[in-house]
Amino acid sequence: MSPVGRHWLQKGRLGRILVYGSSRSIVEAMLGVRGVLLASILGPEAFGIWALFRLTTIYGSFAGLGLLRGLELEVAKAWGDIQRRQAWGRTAAGCIFIVFGIMSGLTCIASLFVEEAWQRQLLLAVAAGLLLERLAAYGLTFMRASGSLSHFALMELVQASAQLVATVTLGYLFGLNGALFGFSAACLVGLLVLPGRVPLRPELHLSRLKSMLAVGLPLSLNSLLAAMLATVDRLVVAAWLGLEALGQYAFAVSVASIGGAAALVVQTVVFPDMYRRLEREGAQNITREHLERTIRPFVLILAPSVGAVALVLGLVVTLVLPRYQAAVQPAAVFVFTGIAQGVVSLAVMAVVAAGRQRFLPLFTVAALVVNALLATGTLALGFGMVGLATGAVVARVCYAGGIVLLIARGTGARPLATAFAILWPIPWCAGASFVIFSLVSPRDFASCGIALVGYLVAVSPVLITLARALCPPRPSSLT
Repeated sequence: MSPVGRHWLQKGRLGRILVYGSSRSIVEAMLGVRGVLLASILGPEAFGIWALFRLTTIYGSFAGLGLLRGLELEVAKAWGDIQRRQAWGRTAAGCIFIVFGIMSGLTCIASLFVEEAWQRQLLLAVAAGLLLERLAAYGLTFMRASGSLSHFALMELVQASAQLVATVTLGYLFGLNGALFGFSAACLVGLLVLPGRVPLRPELHLSRLKSMLAVGLPLSLNSLLAAMLATVDRLVVAAWLGLEALGQYAFAVSVASIGGAAALVVQTVVFPDMYRRLEREGAQNITREHLERTIRPFVLILAPSVGAVALVLGLVVTLVLPRYQAAVQPAAVFVFTGIAQGVVSLAVMAVVAAGRQRFLPLFTVAALVVNALLATGTLALGFGMVGLATGAVVARVCYAGGIVLLIARGTGARPLATAFAILWPIPWCAGASFVIFSLVSPRDFASCGIALVGYLVAVSPVLITLARALCPPRPSSLT
């Protein structure tokens, strides 16, 4: 068995990844179904407003200044000390109540001064949902960092089930207003299961707050820039092509969540062990191991898989959601941005372990500029949403490469060789998906089968590399 397989089995990591991965796959399926059903119920224009609502809540979350990222580290380091973990949690809860309570109030006031009805509707939905969503996120973060993987998984399932039922049911009955109200109602349901599992009594402790922000502030700045990187192409679509086109493109972007979800599964299992080891092992060994035994297998397994899923999506959309056929080919390319962003998410753990998080915003700004230029340029040149998706993949792969280079330089490995060995399957599989989709558009069962066979042939070098990494040939008994 390969070093990768032996390490995972010895530490129980592979088993935990598979167990939690099964739970997380159900969560992602629920959220994916929510998006598909809402897209079908609301139509492209109203779904575009829903996309703006989600973008607004994403950007609003950065008012927390990365507090939850600092909470992750401190709670994980306080393993075995319940009182210490509770104290960190109470301080985080107090800060969230104050910051996001004020933001919700200001958003309500701002809704009184807008003229368009849909803008007022959007602001009121943000005011209602932002505080509730941030409190729910705090609960999930605390349970995940404290090692309560089963409770964390259960909480995720409860929240995802509530989101699916509330938003879709109310959206079907009352349209966009119902869907927006359902989002806040689902967050409230998630909060009802927090008492007894997460400290909710707010407390402000300046030294603890300072410690969390010392870690979280640079990560928050980087996350804000990363959110801009992840959404700049959607903003360009909204500005150039309008809300209906944004709804189409948002549907394509939703497919990319596969990579981010898979990274979250691995990250959830790995980071508590990784951060606990910092106090007894050197960061150099931990980060080198993370590159070789976590990030590289992640890319080798996921890159060929999501390309096949994207090809099948063409058939599904044709049969179920024909109004979104324009989003299918961009989705077949854009899905690979999720893998590159997953690499970044996993790599950031190693950056934090090495104490180099202050460098992250520089790489994110560079990727943001590249993505913005490519998004604007492709639309100006008439390449449409496929060109936008291609530019997004290029920007994300460059971004992931920069973070991997940052880690590799501190491990003694060859940075360029390490980055290439980890990332080359992403552009390879993305190119294969684009070519196969252009030659054989998978709109029925026969063409979908042909496309999948062609894709598997095209990505065979990646599959061979994966097989060699996991199951290297045994030495011959005759030698």
